[in-house]
Parts: sequence; C-alpha cells; structure tokens
Amino acid sequence: MKLHYLLFAALPCLPLAATAAPSSEESVTAPETHNRELKVGDKAPDQYKRDEEAIKNWKAKGLPQPEKESHWVRMGDHYVLIQITNGVVLAIQPAP
Repeated sequence: MKLHYLLFAALPCLPLAATAAPSSEESVTAPETHNRELKVGDKAPDQYKRDEEAIKNWKAKGLPQPEKESHWVRMGDHYVLIQITNGVVLAIQPAP
C-alpha cells in the first residue's frame, strides 16, 4: 500500500508530454543563422519579419494565402511563411 502512495507522490515530478509543433518534412538554412536549420515552429531571424522581405506576388508563385499577420519570404531555395508578430516559421515549401 505504501508503494502506491510513493508512486502517486512521484507523478507531479514527471515531465508532461510536450505538444509537438506541426510537422514538416522541410527545413531551411538561412544565412543569418550560421547554418542552423530552421523548421516549422522555430524562430526566424528578425529581418524576415519586415515587410520589405515579404513576397508580394505569393499567388503567382503558387503559394497559399498567408495566414493573418504572416507573410511569405524567400530563404535560399525555399519559401517560408513567417509570423510577423514573433518571427515563428509557420510553413516551409521548396521554391521551384
């Protein structure tokens, strides 16, 4: 019986399972990250939050409409959807 109490007492000390970010098979390396790969859920360099980095003709490039407060940017040979408010990578697609 004491073993059961010990197990229940230890439960709050166990880490909870982390909620995973949306999975993506793609990753991209931005020059500003010193060859660190960026994946969906990672924070991109601040410069990509700026409006002048945004791809204005996203529809012509076959990209889906950006989510609210986000825009598409180009990083190397990938298009990356960046959340403007916090710089989080929302999606990555290879550029043709």
